Amino acid sequence: MGSKRTRTTAVVEILDEDEDAGASSEVCREREGKAYLKRLDEIRRVAGTESARGIASVSKEEFEKLVGDVMRHVIFKAGQQSSQPITRESLSGIVTKRYPRKAGLPQAILAEAQASFARTWGMEMRELVRTKATGEATTQKYFILRSLLPKRFRDGIKGREREELENKEEKGLLLVVLMMVSLSGDEMVEESLWQHLNLLGLEKGKRHKVFGDPGSALAKFVRQRYLTKVTKKSDSGRVIFYQPGENALDEIDQVDLNDAISKILQKGTNVEEVIELD
Repeated sequence: MGSKRTRTTAVVEILDEDEDAGASSEVCREREGKAYLKRLDEIRRVAGTESARGIASVSKEEFEKLVGDVMRHVIFKAGQQSSQPITRESLSGIVTKRYPRKAGLPQAILAEAQASFARTWGMEMRELVRTKATGEATTQKYFILRSLLPKRFRDGIKGREREELENKEEKGLLLVVLMMVSLSGDEMVEESLWQHLNLLGLEKGKRHKVFGDPGSALAKFVRQRYLTKVTKKSDSGRVIFYQPGENALDEIDQVDLNDAISKILQKGTNVEEVIELD
């Protein structure tokens, strides 16, 4: 697998290869800061409009209690499994259970919960729309809890706390799988994916010392909507494909992913090292 230093620094060397100049780093930090403030302002603006309507239909105390109930539910679900989708319907149900006839109240409560997460914790309660295998949007919406802070602030978290928060080995595996799927035209036959994973020492049905059961790891990525698993008919029968899920499409910029793939190929970096990287 290579030395510890190689494992912990390779991604930085690959992705930040051109940032040896101080000016480049400063531009990157400024861009991150502007993006953070812009997103925070968007969340606050939506919440401000929706909250005014919600407070008009219930007391301020009751409104704040409902916001707290929603946030606790989201934290509990995120604590059980990070990046696990939480349906909008389940969160709205917390409100409609108490106020079934106040049509606009759930929307106001959810908007204020989003603002509170962003304002107080630097987290984004991001709403996504589930898509079909064809890429068409469905009517099902759900939320993912993510860090809203710029990367330099997240990098400030050191030691065991950060490792527990980010689970870098698992995210590295996800990145490798998404790269493989991307190189296959955003759709990869399950059998072909396993053939490539086997080259990295990940065998179906065989326990791995880092990832445990690789099949369970893939299933988790599907539950988190980083991957979608699609069955299609063919002349030889039914074939299973993996495609990028809407969570991956929303969180990971395709240009950045392509750039990372290009730099890895150009540098000749051992993909086995990338698996264990943050």
